[in-house]
Amino acid sequence: MRPVDELRDRLHAARRRAEIAGARADVLAQARAVVPELPRDADAGHLERAARRLVRRAAQDEFAREGITRIPVPEATGRAELRRADLASDAAFHAVVEDVLSAVEIVPSPLESDDAVALRDARASSDAYGLSPEVASDLASYLLGRAFLLRDEERDLDAYLDRHERQIREDMRSALVRLVRVPLELRSARERHNRIASGLAPERAGTAHGAGTGAGTAGGAGSGASGVGAAAREALSQRARSAMDHARAEAGRAALGALRSGAGRAFERYGRGADGEDVRGGEARSAADRARDQRSGGQQSGEHRAAEQTVHDPRSD
Repeated sequence: MRPVDELRDRLHAARRRAEIAGARADVLAQARAVVPELPRDADAGHLERAARRLVRRAAQDEFAREGITRIPVPEATGRAELRRADLASDAAFHAVVEDVLSAVEIVPSPLESDDAVALRDARASSDAYGLSPEVASDLASYLLGRAFLLRDEERDLDAYLDRHERQIREDMRSALVRLVRVPLELRSARERHNRIASGLAPERAGTAHGAGTGAGTAGGAGSGASGVGAAAREALSQRARSAMDHARAEAGRAALGALRSGAGRAFERYGRGADGEDVRGGEARSAADRARDQRSGGQQSGEHRAAEQTVHDPRSD
């Protein structure tokens, strides 16, 4: 192979790698627009787990929204009472689970990035509890579609989505069963329902009741939550810009002060006045004097040796 052909092949391979890297970065940017908590170097597994968390959280929110009012929850919710009540085998609980599962359908998503963000932030997509299961299902389909693009070994999108839909449904069922078997989780769901039903503000994100992905809590503060969040983000952005401008101004003033002080010290030590007088410091003058003495001493010793050679040179005889 000629060197030119080899170079052309190497350039083509490098261009292909750059195109693949750019395409992956674009897919990740689209996914992070919906779930900002995703890391910048996320892979397909991150997107798949985010989709599962999104729908699982929506199932828990739906249970707190309606499900807990449809099952015979005992007054005392200790482990012994819940074991005797056996809510997981109650027909009413099974109806709640089936209703929640029926709202989930993982299919190829037609949404683009801005469409998915608009759906997540729409007022009809969530309430004080969180996202509805239908919206969570649509967003999960969107995320899984992006994850499929990152799976080089996958070829069949429908089979890929069917496999994840079965896993998501199993996760939802397990999460709902856990809600009626773990005392702390059941009490948390009941207190959350009572709090929101009484008109009190929902728990803020990050607490035991409001924990979840950013997409799961988007709009969860009721109507107008998206606007409030946007205003808060804008205010934070303005404060960050102001802080950056202030830091740059302070850094510029500090650098200018350092230059001025350094130039002043350099002039005091090494400079000369307008009349030509040496205004350098005594240390600099003494160093110059020593150098001049050494040069003059060297010249004198050289002349002395030359004179001695002239006097004692045998050729002079």
